[in-house]
Amino acid sequence: MKVKMFLLVVTLLATTYLSGQQIAYIYTDSVLLSIPKYGANVSEFESVKQNYQKELEQNKLQLQERLDKLIKPYIKGEKETLATLKMRMTPIDTLSLTALIDESTIVQNKSRSYDNLLKSLYARDIQPILDNVTKTISDYAIKNNLVAVYSMEQLRTSLVYVDNKRNITKIIVELIRKK
Repeated sequence: MKVKMFLLVVTLLATTYLSGQQIAYIYTDSVLLSIPKYGANVSEFESVKQNYQKELEQNKLQLQERLDKLIKPYIKGEKETLATLKMRMTPIDTLSLTALIDESTIVQNKSRSYDNLLKSLYARDIQPILDNVTKTISDYAIKNNLVAVYSMEQLRTSLVYVDNKRNITKIIVELIRKK
């Protein structure tokens, strides 16, 4: 009997504690899209990223076509490696193969350079905006004694009901505009 009473008291206290918690939510996409620089920066980033990807894909395709054309006359065996095939090649074709391998290394290095450039572009143009939004939300939450602020984009599929009075999207947008 004492155990049941204890469990009932603990359950009531936990329910009271949880119902007293202040929780809010935002539509993160709406907040981010309200910042003019964000949309422009993301568009520019995506454009640069697509151009880099397209260039690298073209480079790789051209290299593969040239390699296929070079080794075609030698009829590469099923289990034959490029090294053993190279031994059967003429000296000129061997030099051409070596040049293709060198070009492949250059393309790989170019890919790493592009990745670094994209990371740098993201860190310079997008991450500071995300950090500012996160700080604004955090500051608002602390000031208003909120224990959690959820992003609706992350929760939408699992939520059954949410009180519209807990939506702080407009407030956060206004706070960011004032900065």
